[in-house]
Amino acid sequence: MKISPRRRLSRRILAASAQTFVPFGGPVAARHLDNLSALGAPIPEMAPLTKNERIFVLAPHPDDETLGAGGIIARATKNQSAVHIAFLSSGDGSRTTQISQFLRGKAEKSLPEIARFRQGEAIRAAQTLGVAQNEVIFFGFPDGGAREIWDGDYSENAPYVSPFTGYNRVEIEGAFAPRSPYCRAAMLENLALAMEEFEPTLVLTTHPRDTHGDHIAAYRASEAAIASLAARKRPRLRAFLIHCGIWPVPNGFHPDLPLAPPLHLLRGETKWEKISLSQEEIARKKAALECHQTQLGSTPRYLHAFVRQNELLGEIT
Repeated sequence: MKISPRRRLSRRILAASAQTFVPFGGPVAARHLDNLSALGAPIPEMAPLTKNERIFVLAPHPDDETLGAGGIIARATKNQSAVHIAFLSSGDGSRTTQISQFLRGKAEKSLPEIARFRQGEAIRAAQTLGVAQNEVIFFGFPDGGAREIWDGDYSENAPYVSPFTGYNRVEIEGAFAPRSPYCRAAMLENLALAMEEFEPTLVLTTHPRDTHGDHIAAYRASEAAIASLAARKRPRLRAFLIHCGIWPVPNGFHPDLPLAPPLHLLRGETKWEKISLSQEEIARKKAALECHQTQLGSTPRYLHAFVRQNELLGEIT
């Protein structure tokens, strides 16, 4: 008897789900099942990228660029499209990284040292995806503080102070604008200037319904920076999702399964499109992810769950 593609997908989902431990019942388990049911939802394919495309990726932290858009970046660079990857933060607030490195027997590092280490990982991941080091930008705003900066009443004279490092200005090596104060005006000015210099046709960043504050701020800052550009130079803005509760499902490395939005985001304000990836693009994405060893040390099954048959981009309507 011939098995339909939908039935084969259901069997693969069930087999993969059997390996996933859901530690809670009730609403958490229900959300997990809801998100599994969304995997078979029809999502239109994004129009092919052209050689003239200029893609600017704003990642809140090193690894977000690979998780959300690694396959797209690999495709664009192979097509000789211009790509710049920018990082809002370098990960200088990641206590989990600090702890996981210690537990793995690595020498204990301060949070600023971890940020420098993560910048090196980000450069290696970008190079794996075909993006040269001089096409990678580090803005150096504080990990875990972007949304408070964006929403707060901070200024050059009274900037935000990171509770992790004690810094109130950009102090990282190789920063786009060193010593920029931790305030909304500086964040917007630096991002808008980087976009103005590169002149992108497409900007990719994290979704405004992401549950991480830095990711929400990245979308809002991108939206505002684009609005500040001359009308004829304004690029399209699309979003990828990283943090959203029990998602992606199932957990772990399943490159033969599709990636679909969480059920509660499948319909509504986001017009989703998928980018089906070739085996080569999937392999390059996984290789780039392996460059982010500090992150894989703490949440490997979660991060590997983003290596799928496709990636997702959403237009917020």
